[in-house]
Amino acid sequence: MREKYYKFYNPKMELSGYDFIIVGSGIAGLTAAVILAKEGYKVLVLEQHYRPGGFTHTFKRKDGYFWDVGVHYVGNADKGEAIRPIFNYLTNSELEWESMGDIYDRVIIDKDVYDFYKGKENHKAQMIKYFPDEKEAIEQYFKLIDKYSKLTGAFLFEKTFKPILSYTLGWAFKKYFAQYAKKTTQSVLDELTNNQRLKAVLSAQFGDYGMLPTESSFAVHAMVINHFINGGNYPVGGADQISIKMNKVLDSLGSLVLVNAKVSEIVIENNKVKGVKIEDRFISCPNVISNAGVKNTFNSLVKTNKSAIKKAIDKLNPSVAHFCLYVGLNKSDKELNLPKHNVWYHKTDDFTKNIEESSLEEIAQNFAYISFPSAKDKAWRENNKNKATIQAVSPAKYEWFKKYEDLKVMKRGAEYEALKMQFEEAMLQKLYELFPQIKGHVEITEVSTPLSTKHYTNYQQGEIYGLEHSPRRLLTNQLRFETKIKGLTLTGQDITMVGVGGAMAAGMMCVIPILKFKSFRIFYNIFNP
Repeated sequence: MREKYYKFYNPKMELSGYDFIIVGSGIAGLTAAVILAKEGYKVLVLEQHYRPGGFTHTFKRKDGYFWDVGVHYVGNADKGEAIRPIFNYLTNSELEWESMGDIYDRVIIDKDVYDFYKGKENHKAQMIKYFPDEKEAIEQYFKLIDKYSKLTGAFLFEKTFKPILSYTLGWAFKKYFAQYAKKTTQSVLDELTNNQRLKAVLSAQFGDYGMLPTESSFAVHAMVINHFINGGNYPVGGADQISIKMNKVLDSLGSLVLVNAKVSEIVIENNKVKGVKIEDRFISCPNVISNAGVKNTFNSLVKTNKSAIKKAIDKLNPSVAHFCLYVGLNKSDKELNLPKHNVWYHKTDDFTKNIEESSLEEIAQNFAYISFPSAKDKAWRENNKNKATIQAVSPAKYEWFKKYEDLKVMKRGAEYEALKMQFEEAMLQKLYELFPQIKGHVEITEVSTPLSTKHYTNYQQGEIYGLEHSPRRLLTNQLRFETKIKGLTLTGQDITMVGVGGAMAAGMMCVIPILKFKSFRIFYNIFNP
């Protein structure tokens, strides 16, 4: 039985007297909520789904199987790494982590295998071992990863500046950063080497930020690679332990997380936030933090006073949508010799062709990201002696499913189910090729599509990473925490970067304009407990 530190919304609930309402219970919203609650504010978190946590939640099926939906590994979470003290603060040190070991990612291109080892020097040495004639290019690549990561971190911090500081110091810095952010991942790699296979290996994890190397900003690529450079970790007990432990802290401080509480409007009068509506019910509150995604916020929730941000975000595309095959096996990871590390499979080193030219029937054979959540989790191994789980992901085009978008979840008809079955059969075939030992041990399967993501997150194209992580997105100045509407703050990966680290950073940084100098004392205490 998993703990519950949230409540289901009831229209008769008394919901007055809150200092802040946070729309969306993803990691950014919960991070902001915990910080504010620990500073003595009364916080109400409203979540449209029946489970809190956003992409950190898990779902359960028969016979005790459960899977995470978005958190497959987290970087910088080992002892002594940057994210660990933040999670300790947010969860009162109750969240445990398990290391994925020396190898955290394995890249397979056709039949060639390339392992990613934890630790920059180990990783670099292994790449040089694979490509001894490219030592200079590889060393230069890792120098660029360091440089871009530091620049991007400072760029994101600038988003907390007040207007006067942004127009002076911030303006100069943004202009300098733009020189680097405008380069795509592919263009930077092309400058380093002519070795197509090396370029493919170095960019093979592009699924972690959801854009092909030809389209993504190298600044985003560098941040993601740097995030995992010291290895991967997984929450003991499953990904939802992140939100469970944070909700427990909120509950202990008198704040409240409500599910089945879909906000229909952020109410604004005279350019000031007055509160929110759940259906037709108005809940008064002078401060709202939206973690619902920037497009959702300004296309759906804010009915009036739409600022320049609306024009800016309309020019940006959503990130990638995806298929996921969830697999339950009737033997343990140890019996089946399943790894802790993730597997990135690419049919060829032409990633654009693998994905852009693939049909629904072909995509699983051309690209697959494979994760083994039960192998990473000692709590699973202790509680499920004869079971194991796998997740296998491929990109999906929303247009493949658009005709079914208005049909009810779980009731979209035989035609829709047939499309899911096509993907399932193709992905199972790929899994059997890569891990033949699992054949005959598959006990349960389930497929999610972009419509699943849309239903549970309200992302309109079923995207999993919010806005595109392109140069155009990074150079959009309007994506900031503080809006021109008094009392309305934005947070989430749309303002910072993709992933748990990026979203958590957004939750931390969005409170800086609110708490002002108090925030520096908080952050000092986090890193100096």
